[in-house]
Amino acid sequence: MFDIAIVQSTVHRSPTIARGRSPRAALVGHGVVLATVILLGASSGAAAQTRVACVGSAEELAAALSALSTSTGDNDADDIRIRVGTYAAPAGGWVGSVSNNHDLSIRGGYVDAACAEQRMDASLTVLDGGGVDGVLTINANAIPNSAIVISGLTFQNGRGSSPFQSSAGGLKIGDPGPVAGGSVLVERNIFRHNIGVAGPGEQAVGGLLVATDGQPLIVRGNLFVDNESPNASAAYLFSNNAIDVANNTFARNVSTDTQLTQRVVLDYFTFGGLKLDNNIFWDNSTAAGMADIDVSGQFRHADLRNNDIQSLVGTPVTSTGALNISPGFSDVDDFRLSPSSPLIDAGVDAIAGSSVVDLDGAQRIDGVAIDLGAYESNYIFVAGFE
Repeated sequence: MFDIAIVQSTVHRSPTIARGRSPRAALVGHGVVLATVILLGASSGAAAQTRVACVGSAEELAAALSALSTSTGDNDADDIRIRVGTYAAPAGGWVGSVSNNHDLSIRGGYVDAACAEQRMDASLTVLDGGGVDGVLTINANAIPNSAIVISGLTFQNGRGSSPFQSSAGGLKIGDPGPVAGGSVLVERNIFRHNIGVAGPGEQAVGGLLVATDGQPLIVRGNLFVDNESPNASAAYLFSNNAIDVANNTFARNVSTDTQLTQRVVLDYFTFGGLKLDNNIFWDNSTAAGMADIDVSGQFRHADLRNNDIQSLVGTPVTSTGALNISPGFSDVDDFRLSPSSPLIDAGVDAIAGSSVVDLDGAQRIDGVAIDLGAYESNYIFVAGFE
């Protein structure tokens, strides 16, 4: 016999009204209810259940990661819910290991002691590396066939380094050897002020590194800002299948290795192709040998739709709606779009599994089409008035 509890989780969009944004946009969506099944007690041979860990301290997060499911007798999933606040990483950063057939989700924004109520604003839950170590590493030993979801978090001030493997200052999932074996979704996160430090022959990434043989690999709705590494300052993505990168904003990232003929903000390796939709690459380093993305070469074939890219190297397989124009950000450190931005309603909507909310938690399509980048504008325009 099993004792099963149904926990009602209320998802709220952020109540904060951003400068120049419609109050309607900031307040819609309260009261959306999710149901999660939690296993309270079971005998062997149980059907798969979800184990929920409600985290409110750095120590609790470390404990939750060390207690991830490993049993070969069930397919239980782990759901780590992190309450709003700023968390200082322990020495070596937070580390967890995913086992075969045990899915993992880590989400931020929970505002109550039971982690039943969530604010969909990634800036509210901050994981801080303190400039010493990488912030979070999810190891994938033995190529586990497990889905991984990371959402609603800010990864900041990480410093990733490793003498033998790849590293990332912000978030690392898997490794080019060994890779993960399941799907990966990295959605609506902020990666800022992270650094990757590499020795000879090592892959060091500033913000995000993901390596998986599973599908899909999706990186969607994230902000990458002020990250730094020898190459791939914002992100490096590795998959033997297709990679989907949509509605991200990449700004002020710097790749520093001047010995490389070509260094980039976003780097990738894929047999299945890269799908790049509705992204903004702007105001990253434009020094000699530096580009936002390089789509040339055998394992870099890419299809581009409705991106604003300041510096592109190579020729994509297909490209539609390409832009090379200043995004018109709201302010120096505010990467939302201003009312006059040419990127408002400039995206392509037909993206499978698109998020319904943006990085602030606002409704994702507010006008005639989706906006480019991680934030959706919600301005109210009134014609006929001067």
